[in-house]
Amino acid sequence: MPKHFQEKEREIIYQRLIEEGKKHWQSYGIRRTNLEDLCKAVGISKGSFYSFFSSKELFFMEILEVSEKEMKESLMKALMNREGTGKERFIEAFTLAFKEAAQNPWLISFMTNPAEYEYLMRKLPQEAVQKHIDGDDEDVEKLLMSLGVDEKNVEIKTISAAIRGLFLLLLHEKELGEVPVEKVTKVLLEGLAERIFGRD
Repeated sequence: MPKHFQEKEREIIYQRLIEEGKKHWQSYGIRRTNLEDLCKAVGISKGSFYSFFSSKELFFMEILEVSEKEMKESLMKALMNREGTGKERFIEAFTLAFKEAAQNPWLISFMTNPAEYEYLMRKLPQEAVQKHIDGDDEDVEKLLMSLGVDEKNVEIKTISAAIRGLFLLLLHEKELGEVPVEKVTKVLLEGLAERIFGRD
């Protein structure tokens, strides 16, 4: 029978699950991660794991959500600390975000493995995927408003999808040929910025 944890204890275990989950993700991938080994590393039973997450896939989705939240906070901080036009700040901040993503070992192990990504998307409940997309749309809207963009002049969902598409390029890096993915994302990012802010 799963142990009942106090609120403070749950917070500590949750953080340990996220950190251990990242390690297992990087080492074994989603499909080969063994929940019993993960729980042993955290110091809880497998039954207790399910009092936090209803499935392994939703657990890994939570890791993605937590990491994405950290990246978004870093992105907003970068935007606020930079001078220049909204367009210049947009390009600089997202260039930084791509670099940070590229330096995240467990995220790269996921984003450069199309089979892992497709497996997770296939196993997740559709409502969980849609909730994630809706959250992205809301965050993109806030970001653009902070840069002085009139929401009447842009299609938020389209811009949000385009930004997701830029990150998903990492899944198809090999198919880009000899051109480094950084150069490709730079060209596409500048084109997206022009679509949002117009020509200089």
